[in-house]
Amino acid sequence: MTGALAGLRVVELGSEITAPYCTKLLVDLGAEVHKIEVPPGDPLRRWGPFRGGKPNPDAGGLFEYLNAGKRGVIADLACPSDVTRVHKLIAHADMLVENLGPGVLDRPEWGLDQHSLARLNPQLVVVRISAFGQDGPLRDRQTTALTLQAASGWVNEREPGRPPVQAGARIPEYITGAYAAMGGLTALRVKAAVPDRPVEVDVSAFESLLCALPYPMLMAERLKSKGLPTNSKAAPMLGIVRAADGWIGINCLTGQHWLDVCAMVGLPEFGEHQLAIMLGGPERDEFFAKAQPWLDQLSVDDIVELAQAMRIPAAPVTDGASILNCPQYAERGFFIESQAGGGSFIRPGAPFRPSKTPALAPASAPRLGASSPTTDRAANRGDAVPSAADPALPFAGLKILDLSTFWAGAYLTCYFGAFGADVVKVESIQRPDGHRYSGALLREGDDWYERGPLWQGTNLNKRDVTLDLNTVEGRELAVRLAAEADVVVENFSPRVVEQFGLDYDSLVKVNPKIIMVRMPGFGLAGPWRNYVGWALNIEQLSGMSAATGYPDGPPCNLQGPADPLAGVHASVALLAALSHRERTGEGQLIEVAQIEVGAAVTAEPVIEYSMTGAIRGREGNRHREFVQGVYPCRGEDEWVALSVRDDSDWMALADAMERPELHHDPRFCSGETRLAHHDEFDRLMSDWTRTRTADDVAEVLSARGIPAERILTPDRMYDVPQLDARGFYEEMTHPLTGHHRYPGWPFRITPGPSRQHRMVPPTLGQHNAEVLTGIGVTDAQLSELAERQVIGQRLLNG
Repeated sequence: MTGALAGLRVVELGSEITAPYCTKLLVDLGAEVHKIEVPPGDPLRRWGPFRGGKPNPDAGGLFEYLNAGKRGVIADLACPSDVTRVHKLIAHADMLVENLGPGVLDRPEWGLDQHSLARLNPQLVVVRISAFGQDGPLRDRQTTALTLQAASGWVNEREPGRPPVQAGARIPEYITGAYAAMGGLTALRVKAAVPDRPVEVDVSAFESLLCALPYPMLMAERLKSKGLPTNSKAAPMLGIVRAADGWIGINCLTGQHWLDVCAMVGLPEFGEHQLAIMLGGPERDEFFAKAQPWLDQLSVDDIVELAQAMRIPAAPVTDGASILNCPQYAERGFFIESQAGGGSFIRPGAPFRPSKTPALAPASAPRLGASSPTTDRAANRGDAVPSAADPALPFAGLKILDLSTFWAGAYLTCYFGAFGADVVKVESIQRPDGHRYSGALLREGDDWYERGPLWQGTNLNKRDVTLDLNTVEGRELAVRLAAEADVVVENFSPRVVEQFGLDYDSLVKVNPKIIMVRMPGFGLAGPWRNYVGWALNIEQLSGMSAATGYPDGPPCNLQGPADPLAGVHASVALLAALSHRERTGEGQLIEVAQIEVGAAVTAEPVIEYSMTGAIRGREGNRHREFVQGVYPCRGEDEWVALSVRDDSDWMALADAMERPELHHDPRFCSGETRLAHHDEFDRLMSDWTRTRTADDVAEVLSARGIPAERILTPDRMYDVPQLDARGFYEEMTHPLTGHHRYPGWPFRITPGPSRQHRMVPPTLGQHNAEVLTGIGVTDAQLSELAERQVIGQRLLNG
């Protein structure tokens, strides 16, 4: 068997993580990737981790993980003969992926500008990854990972009483790479309808990070309309707490979970105080003071087992070492052994498991300076490229049955629906999608379940039917819908769809070409397959939380990306499976375990531990190679993030501060001394930033080329000119809640879709008659089904 993207040829002209992770996912799915490095090679070769701690460009574990199985090409693009070699590769490629920065690819001497690429290869898809996108007022703004996180709302107060802190382990860079892969594979479907010119995918890392947040701008808009604070610091309960032998995450998703937790720890009297405790009232300290002795008596494993027996979402907080001992990962064989620098190390496997086109064992990454031969297989190009009749609707004609709940699966189907797929979402009036209950503070009116910002943000572009799957009739109708679908998507715990006869083995009997995407939190097999969990569990179990926070503080939840990240990876796998089916007629099951996606984008800690035997501590807001931080500003709860990458930045910063004597201060006159005196640097910055507004600091420093950004808060996410310039929001009017600006997708495909969304979120059961009569249900049968409450349009007992 070969991968679903066998025959697809990709050229990567990129470095670090974003572009290499994009193409890594394509390699996992069978594509052939030529990685072009300019001398002295990808900087990630010098990042590590390295065996024994000694730098070796051919022995870096993270580089090996991201570039395994690619062909290597070293090209000095100032050399005409090397440029010719690069042109030859691109002329026979289906896709070019680059992250050089806005406009860099357009250098005249390279011959890779838009017009030159059109002459060289009009059949090309060009994926361009940059911080803010290829256009807009922030196009050329200098950034670092910290300042980009700050600009996009990712730097948050994660530990009460301490400055906001970034996400660790470079996770946001993987997120951008995953979106780039999704955009690139979507553009391949557009390409067949646009034969005379390349199709460009303009990927914004800034927008990618906004897309991975739980719709804070929609929530802030709703809170503001009710006169409530828009930047709540409410924390999920219990969150991450200390047990007898380590950290554990106990996460209440519903009011019932909270009552069960109070019962579990022997404090039922706090059952009525969930909201006050979440918001940090005096009850919070009292509750934890009384709960901690109970936690101190039990091990992490014991608490997880007890909580899961009560159906309370709980998971251990793993780091690069302990994750390897997790029985679920171990039994599923997710972590695999690879070679680098003459020795072996452990790394994550592929983040998806297609049943008919499984990911192959990774080959070695290219060695520095050892170029692979180029190939001219032009006659085969296009075998892996699917077609679309309309470039504006690349998924038109695709029928998707959406059995998902909450966010991960619904995110996938929202995306496909946005660009043309007919998505039919199945709920029931007895038990609707649980995401309707999110944001319980906003419940008002009898139709409160139609108004939730989180529900609306996830369920645009769909038709909605209600079917009580506990009835024979409801299950039969669901099977009939699946029989006519191209794709079925679900993300419940495994036993849910299996007990209804809606698993892959059942559906393939009525629809042999079906592609089913199953996205359970913990996987379809393994000792924890039936554990309950949601996004915070994924963050905690996959290593995300252990990598985030201050060195002397607890692990911290990221509170956002795990669900959409699973949806994006599942979309990438589905796009590949659709390509495979169009070539072969073969459907398949795609399993995307959310804990494995989380671990795939938190690869560095486990790689580092396996190579060095050491667990790197949390780094807060610091960087290993230069000084940076998050500093308070004038005004309530105002913060700015800034980075000083080199001596040039330092000189410019001293000038901006009107402190010329700092130019030659021995504490700060070199990168080495600045790192050695980081605490003093932090105090110096805090003293200065406190006298200015965050906007002022960001603009003064950015004008001098120093990376600096105000911490973006939810109430300001609609006030970003860069997003307006790029059309990030889609303005639509919902029949119940009125006008909204819904966030779209983090790339622009040109030519391609001109809109971010097509349809407002549906109301419960809105399309019962429309959808069910389409599969032969008569009007009389509809009336009978409604009378028996198999279908309906109002929440039962709501």
